[in-house]
This record gives sequence, structure tokens and C-alpha cells, in this order.
Amino acid sequence: MRARLAILVLLALGLSAALAGSALAKGHPRIQDRRAASPQRLLPPPRSRLLDRLSQHGKPVSPAPAFRSGFVLQADGYEVGVSTFGSAVFVEVWRGRRGKRVATSYMARGIARPERLQATFGHFGKVKMRFRASRHRTWVGRRRTCRGANRFIKKHGVFRGNLRFRGEHGYVTVRVHRARGAVVVPAPKCLGRRGRGGGSGFFGFFEPRAALLSVAREGIDASTLVVLESRRNTQFVATTEETRGRLAIFRIAVLRKPSRIRTDEALTTAKLSPPAPFHGTGRYRAYADGSNSWSGDLSVDFPGASRFPLTGPSWETFLEVPF
Repeated sequence: MRARLAILVLLALGLSAALAGSALAKGHPRIQDRRAASPQRLLPPPRSRLLDRLSQHGKPVSPAPAFRSGFVLQADGYEVGVSTFGSAVFVEVWRGRRGKRVATSYMARGIARPERLQATFGHFGKVKMRFRASRHRTWVGRRRTCRGANRFIKKHGVFRGNLRFRGEHGYVTVRVHRARGAVVVPAPKCLGRRGRGGGSGFFGFFEPRAALLSVAREGIDASTLVVLESRRNTQFVATTEETRGRLAIFRIAVLRKPSRIRTDEALTTAKLSPPAPFHGTGRYRAYADGSNSWSGDLSVDFPGASRFPLTGPSWETFLEVPF
């Protein structure tokens, strides 16, 4: 029982580490437009099957890009980032901070170079911009250590060209011809070196009291819901991945709140009612023949996909509670 619970914990960490909580894209530098109210990071979407789908339409995407290039804007109450990830270009739209965050990433194959961003996102829009570095704004880590921000060289500058993007049903619209951004490359002194990894002591600080995993698949598209309950709070992570022609879309919602997975003593029933951006209630029930059901009106509000259902007969659900 504990082994299966540990597997659920590791899965939840894999889903949320890239976009949620304090593990927001560790090691990836900040690239920010001056008009943004506070610094934000351009975040690569979780690997999972997303990059595999992109590789179906061209050459494989490099898992370890040698540079990051892009910028961040504000539009319609969202942060909108345009950046590179391997040989792909993605537009990410997000809202929220640590403990409560929703985001949608649109990824397409195009031209992803330090000085050039170009890709077409179908009917959502396109980006075609070139970077010109500032002569007086190049940041280099002052310390000789290869840790944190000191591992990178950041060149500030301006992207010029054309960005036109409109999300589903017009929830966000961006039209710009100029944006302040940056290009980030590994510092030569740090090439080939590995920084100290983090997270090895996670289980020393997190003791799950219960965990729920629910997965739904439809063709090559997939949706997941991971819930981890600890003594202090519960972390909810909902994701969905879909492919539209040559475009891949990944959505994620992360919430950390003092909440509980309400179960009976026999662990045959469970009830889940998380707060916003989630809505409704999910009900789990196990039967004597070994089957189970996951029903109710539980849903979540993703950017561009509000009230996305998280229950139904197509969802395969697992509930684990350690003894």
C-alpha cells in the first residue's frame, strides 16, 4: 500500500514541478517585459507525451536546449509568455502565483533560435519576431560558482516583428510589434558541470495521508487529476493534453489548500470538493467485484477551457491511504 502511494506522490511531483508551487522551472532564468507588474519566469511545459507528439510532425525536440529566448507581456488579466523549448516555440498563458495557478501552453514547431522566434499556431495566430540585444544590458553571474543564476549569461534587448494571438473564444488577445525580452545561454565556465540536485529530502518533509489518481484517455489525448493530502494541506493538480493538427496544447491547474479527501473506514467511498479554480464534487466508489466508479460534477477552469469535466465513466481512478 505504501509503495503504491509513493508512486502516486512521485507522479504528482512530476506533473507539478514544472509549473507549480516553489518548484517553478528550477534552473530556468527569468525573462520579463518591463510592463509586467512583477518578475515572472518563462516555463517549459511538463515533458510527458507533449514533446513526443510534436516529434511526430518533424525532427525530435531536443530535451536539453542550449539557450532560452523570449519575453513576457500582460493581456486581459493574464501573463503571456513567448519562448523557445528545444526546437519548438510556445505561447504560455497563465494566472496566479504559488499555491494557486492555472496555465495553458500552445506549442508548435517553427524557427527557435536565440535571435529569432517564428511559428504558426493555426487559427490561434502566429509569431515572427527578431531579437536585438542591448549594448549596455548583459548580465553575467559575478560569482565563480555554477549554481542558481550564476550558471547563465542573460542578454537583455528588444524583440521586434509581429505577434498575433487569440485564445479560445477570445479569452485572451495579444497584438504586439515590440517587446522587451532576453536571451539566456549557459555560462561557458559552467558547461559540462552539474549543479547539486534538490528534492532528495522531499519525503522527510511530506508525509501523505491519502492520495487519489484519476486518468482519462481518448486517442492520443489524455487528462489527469492527482490529489495528495498531507497533515497541513492538500495539493490538487489537474492536467489535460491534446493535439490539434501540428499544434500541441497542454493545460494545468495547481491548487494547494487545507482540504481533505473524505473517505469511509472501509475505503469504499470517497468525496472530493476542492475550491476554485475547481468546481463541484467528485465521488469515488469501490465495489466488491474489484471495479470502481468516479462520478459527480467536478470540473476545473483552465485558461481557454472553463468547466473542464474531471469525472465520468472514462476516468480510471485509484485511491490509496497508508496504514
